[in-house]
Amino acid sequence: MLAKKILKNLENGNYRIEYREQCDCGFYWREKEDGLECVTVNNDGCYYHNMLVMDNVAGQFDEMTIVDCDGVIAVYDNYYGVSLQFLCRDDSVVKQIQRYIWDDPEIYCEFIASINFPHKQCELHEKRKIKSLLEYVNWKMDNN
Repeated sequence: MLAKKILKNLENGNYRIEYREQCDCGFYWREKEDGLECVTVNNDGCYYHNMLVMDNVAGQFDEMTIVDCDGVIAVYDNYYGVSLQFLCRDDSVVKQIQRYIWDDPEIYCEFIASINFPHKQCELHEKRKIKSLLEYVNWKMDNN
């Protein structure tokens, strides 16, 4: 049973934690009396999270469980916490896997450590915002 293999991977440390982020926000700068203002348009594609990945179950399925081709078992973000990313018809096994992730201090700490603090932001978002500011300033200099 594939779900049991997932549980065994957790017990044996056969997984990796991967940070992923994306930003497709639009940044529009304008001048105000007291300086510049940035209007940010969030296109619902701005996020950051950690993923618990198991390469040895990627794309596998059986009569009870399906794992997507990327092998992502769970995702952690600051807003929703831990969410499982595979399908399994056996709720008791799902709860067992979920509980294992929450209760194992090594897994849980590694899973949340890099993003579980109050002022964490999507680094790509901030880089794109700064780049847009530099482009705006250069455009203003070229047109004046």
